[in-house]
Amino acid sequence: GTNPTLRARAFHLLARIDGKSNQYLEEAMKDANPNIRNLALRFARTEKKDSIPLVKKLVKDSSPQVRRECALSLRHSDSSEAPKLWAELANQYDGKDRWYLEALGIGADKNEDKYFDAWLSQSGDNWKTPVGKDIVWRSRTTKALPLLVKLISDKNTPDQERARYF
Repeated sequence: GTNPTLRARAFHLLARIDGKSNQYLEEAMKDANPNIRNLALRFARTEKKDSIPLVKKLVKDSSPQVRRECALSLRHSDSSEAPKLWAELANQYDGKDRWYLEALGIGADKNEDKYFDAWLSQSGDNWKTPVGKDIVWRSRTTKALPLLVKLISDKNTPDQERARYF
C-alpha cells in the first residue's frame, strides 16, 4: 500500500517470518521511502543481525537520513570493514547537518581511534576544511587532540571558532 505507517508495520511482521527475514530486509533497503530504508537498518540492529552488509549497500544512499542511520549501525562494530565504511560516511558530511555529525560521533563509540584513522587516511588535508574541522571537533579520540591544538593555535582561526574547539 501507500500508507507508510501500515507498510512499516507490515515489514515488522513479514521480516519475522522464519527464513524470510533477509528477503524483506532486501526489499526494505530498496524502498523509495528513506524511512523504510532506515527501518531495515533499525530492524537489523534490534534483532542483533550483522548490519555491515546493509551499511555497505546503503553507505552512498542519496538520503542523509539513511546515511545517519548507517553511522549509528556501526556503533560498537568489530568488523574490519567498519572503519572504512565510517570514513565513507564521514566524507559525505556536508557541514550543515548537526544530526549527521552527532550520528558519526555516536557511531564511532568504542572505535574512535580506528574510525578516525580511516577517515584521516581517506581525507588527507581535508581535515582543515570547515567540514573536516567539525569532524575533528566531534571526535572523541586522543588522535584528534593534536589537530585541535593546531586549530586553536592557528592565528587565522576566528575567536568564536577557537572558543568552540576548547
